[in-house]
Order: sequence, then structure tokens, then C-alpha cells
Amino acid sequence: MSAGMLATPFWDNDNLDAWEIPFGLWIEEIVFWLTTHIKGLLDAVKWPVDKLLELIIDNLLQTWLPWPVVLLLFFLLGVVTRNILVGLFSAGGLLVCGLLGDEYWNLTMETLGMIIVAVIICTAIGIPLGILAARVDVFWSRLRPILDGMQVIHPFVYLLPIIFLFGVRRTPGVLATLVFALPPIVRLTNLGVRQVPPDVVEAARAFGATEPRVLREVQLPLARPAIMAGLNQTLLLSLSMVGIVAIIAGGGLGKPILTALNTADIPIGASAGAGLYFVGVLLDRISQPEDDVDRRSLFARIRQAWATRIDPVVPAVPGTVAETDMPRPAAAPAAPALTASHRIGAVAAAVGGLVGGVSVLLVWGNDAGLLSGYARFDDNDLPGPHSGLDATGGSWFGIVFGLVALAALFGGASALFRPRSRDKFVAGATAFLASGLVLTALAGAYLTVAPRGDNYSHGPGPWLALLGALIVLGGGAAAALRSKGDYETARVGVREVLGIIVLALFLGLAGASGSWILDQRSDAAQIAAELAAEAEGADQGGLAAEVLAEAMAQTRRVTTRGLDAEGPRIGYMVLALTVVSTVAALARLVRNAASQRLLGVAVFGLGCAITAVGLAWIATFVRLATPALSPGASSFLAVVGGLILAARGWRASQAA
Repeated sequence: MSAGMLATPFWDNDNLDAWEIPFGLWIEEIVFWLTTHIKGLLDAVKWPVDKLLELIIDNLLQTWLPWPVVLLLFFLLGVVTRNILVGLFSAGGLLVCGLLGDEYWNLTMETLGMIIVAVIICTAIGIPLGILAARVDVFWSRLRPILDGMQVIHPFVYLLPIIFLFGVRRTPGVLATLVFALPPIVRLTNLGVRQVPPDVVEAARAFGATEPRVLREVQLPLARPAIMAGLNQTLLLSLSMVGIVAIIAGGGLGKPILTALNTADIPIGASAGAGLYFVGVLLDRISQPEDDVDRRSLFARIRQAWATRIDPVVPAVPGTVAETDMPRPAAAPAAPALTASHRIGAVAAAVGGLVGGVSVLLVWGNDAGLLSGYARFDDNDLPGPHSGLDATGGSWFGIVFGLVALAALFGGASALFRPRSRDKFVAGATAFLASGLVLTALAGAYLTVAPRGDNYSHGPGPWLALLGALIVLGGGAAAALRSKGDYETARVGVREVLGIIVLALFLGLAGASGSWILDQRSDAAQIAAELAAEAEGADQGGLAAEVLAEAMAQTRRVTTRGLDAEGPRIGYMVLALTVVSTVAALARLVRNAASQRLLGVAVFGLGCAITAVGLAWIATFVRLATPALSPGASSFLAVVGGLILAARGWRASQAA
């Protein structure tokens, strides 16, 4: 006992240093001993994980399969496990990850591969452990404290021993993920097997079923919902480890997130976060059962339909007719009649769609690039005609316009010549009015853009496109005005009015008046400063330009707003669409049900129009692929706000 301890009371905190337990040193010695004496066993543990990662990530996802095949595979996976909407969302989410760039696509594939490997190993280990725990109570009592520790202890705690034992990079990251993600599937498998009704199990045993058969044909099928819930939780916990695994150079989308945290790089962090969001949501939707009564997958429903194609009660005998209790199928309903209002909208949609489709093949600009001139200075003096599909012409404004025009043409022709398609959305007055608004907005937005080249002049293409758009819009409005519905729409409340006002302010301030072009090229600051000085009419324009150029060069970023006089002025179109949609939404306060439905359809179409303008602007500048120049954040906010507005309009136009 030291003299210091004798001089201080027993209960003094300073005495704790003399009784310190070297727990950390003990663990260090254990780790050193393990790495020295059981290296072969550690290599045997790493080997299957290494091979699975190499097969799935390096070979399958990143080398052997091109990105369209990967999208197709996840689309089919979503269709097989859930439905076609989940399949489309899965493929669309991965497509967004790919459009972030090749680097983010490879990181997304690496993240998916790591999660797939972790889930495969957790399933192979967890389900047998859960079954054994459910059937042997003693084993469950011993296993439960271990699972508690794996769930309660933070991953950072056991990350360090894993680094000492297995090193760094992907394989140790997957092993750390296994420790964190294994408990849910073990617990829920155990719970699902234990919750099988005992009388069902006893009945199976009474009929002579062996224990393996009872497990295989009775307990596991009834425990399937719980097992699938455990698999879903394991998958999501594996995804949550992506950021932590990046600390030990685990790769995947966690790597750019860690870089963004260290350098406060918002673009990198936002792109990686968007990729993680889509990966997480698509994996969650694929692994969850449907909410309806029939929760079977597509293949299971096909097998059931094939197995019961003949009545199992009264089998069909050759030469006789089997009488069943099933009701005879009702006769097919008659095709909807083509009313006068529907005919007006269909003819206008077909004619306007045809005119619009032809217009994109004509000349949209002469002697300069209207849109490309904002991205490439050489395009401000570009002799010759440019069509609606050229990058120097209409670009994605023309492409989107052509696609919507063809859709309107198809819808109008279907309503006229295919009677059974008249009750479908694409051949209805709602689609005609919405497509007319989208076409008018795209053509009007293109004609609104101010050219930067002095020699630029519009060709006949955009004017013919505007004519076709107005034909579709007029026919759709006439059809919607004269159509009658036998249902009432949802009532407009104070909350909806306030929401519309907030959305209008959002679109007006952020979408219309915000930044539409971000230019970080070295010569952009000088050019923008000279234009600003010239616009202000300063007597000392050179001095003003020099001062502005110096100020802009400090940030190396020139922002062109949607309402700037020297900019494209596309914000005016978004602002006009926002004002009209707000007026239409507030006008739904009228009591007439038909007017409320018509105004709801108009809001839906205007929201789609704002979205189309924003998407066309973004796609146009992405197509030009000019370094250090990108579409501004307002174009993205316009897309988001337009989608919200379209969703509100669609909900308002439906039956209450």
C-alpha cells in the first residue's frame, strides 16, 4: 500500500488510480496473440468474404454487366418480388445514381455488392441459428446475451479489434457489418418459429410427419413473415454501416461522405447522400411484403394460377363437361361511347401532336446556339440552321416537346380508333389538357430565352411547335369543360390553401428568381463583370468591370439568375406558370364540383409543365457537358416544386 493511499481517505477518488484494471492492455495482448498464432484461421474466415466481394463487385457489377443490364436486373427483381411499380422505382433510382457520374455509379455498385455479400452471409448464418434457438431453449438462453451485446455495443467499439485481426479495406468492413446486422434475423426467425400455433405442429406430428418435415412444411412457411421482416432489418442495418465502414477504407458511397465531412464539400456529400437514399429505399421496397391481401410474388401467383387451372373439386373428364361452383365470367363491358366533347379533344390532340412532332424536325435557330450559347462562347457565332433535336438548337426542349407531342398524338388516335382505350388516362380529357399545358410551356420557354449571339434568329420550328401546342391545349380545355363527372372532388380546406400559397412562394423565390446557371470557368468572371458594367452604363466601365471581376474571381463562380436581364430570363416562364397555377388552385374554392375538377386538372397540368421546363433545362446543359458549368439549383427546385404541384392537382381532380 503506497504512502499516498495512507495519506488520503479510503473513499477519495484519487485511490482509483492505484486500483486501475488494465483491461485495455489485456485485450491488446489477446489481439496480438491471435494475430500471431491463428493467422491461418483468420485467413480462412476472410477467404469466402474476399471471394464473394471479388465475384459480385469486381467481376459482376463493375466489369461483366454494363449499366443497362444492371438496371434491367433490378427492374425484374422488383417485379418478381413485389410489382411493376417497385421494379420501375428500383431501375429509376439506380439510373439517378448513374447520372451522378461514372465514379458514383462504381461506388454505388460497390455499396450494393457489400450489402449483398453481408446479407447473404447473415442469412446463411442467422436463419439456422434462429431455427436452432427456437427448438432448443438451452441454446437460446446461451445465445441471447451474445446477441444483446452485438446490438448494444457501438460498432466503433469492435471496429478496432477487427482492424487488428483482419486489417483494413472491404473485407474487414463486411465482417464488422455482419456483427451489427446479424442479430435481427436470428431473433425474428426464432420468434417466427416459436409463434407457430402448437396445435398445428401437434396435428402434423399426429399424422406421422417427421421433425424435419414438420420444420420444412409447417413451421417455416408459417414463420415466413417474421423471417422476411428479419431479412429486411438485416438489410437496412447493413446499409447503415456504409458510413462507418468508410473509416477503415471500406469503399462504397461512404467514402465520398467521409471526404465531404472532412473537407465540408457540400456537392460531394449531397451526391453521395442521394445515392445512399435511392439504394436504401429500393432495397427496402424490394425486401418488404406488399400491403394488400395477396402478398405472394409474381412467380408464386403464376404457379398458383397454373396449379388451379382446372377445378380441383370436379376434375374434367375427357368427353364430358365439368360442372363447377365457380360463377361464369361476366360478359365484357361495352366500350365507352365517343361523346362530342371527347371527339373534340381527341381530334385536337391528334392534329396538334402531329404538328408538334413535325416541328422538332424543322429549324429552331439560325446562325447561333440559343441555349448552347450560354455554355459555349463559340456557339454565339455558329453559322447555319439548327433543328429542334440538335444540341445547338432546341436540344432537350425539342426532345421533350417531341415526346409529349407523340404521346398526345397516340392518345388522340387511340380515343378515335380504339374504343376500349377511351377510359384510359392517355386517351382522356385530363391527358389532353395536361399535355397541352406542357407543350405550350416548353415552346413558350424556348421562345422566351434571350439569345446571347447578335446574329441569332428563330426558325419556323418553335413557332410551329407553339401552334401545335395551342391546338392540343384548346382541344383539351374544350373537352375538359364539356365533360361531366358523376362524382364530387375533395373539398378545399384552409390547410390546402396555405400549402398552395407556401408552394407558390417557394417556386417564385427559389424556382424562378434563383440561380439557373453556375459558371466557374476562369474567364467567366471577367465577361460577366464587363456585361454588368455595360448594363449599368457606368462612365468608367473599365474600372467597374475590373472591380467586379476581382470580386467575382474571389469566389470563382458566376451565378446567372432566372430573372436577370443579361441572363436567359427563363425564370419569367416559371413565374408565370406559378402565378397561373396558384390562381387556378385558389379558384377551387368555388362550390361547383365540375369547376373544381377542371381546376384540379389544370393545376396538375401546370405542375407537369413546370417540371418539364426544369428537366429540359437540366438535361440541355448536361448534354453540352461543358467543364466548370452546370445548371443552377433553381432548375432542380423547379422540378421538385412542379412535382409537388402536380401531385396536389392530381389529388384534387380525383373523387373524394
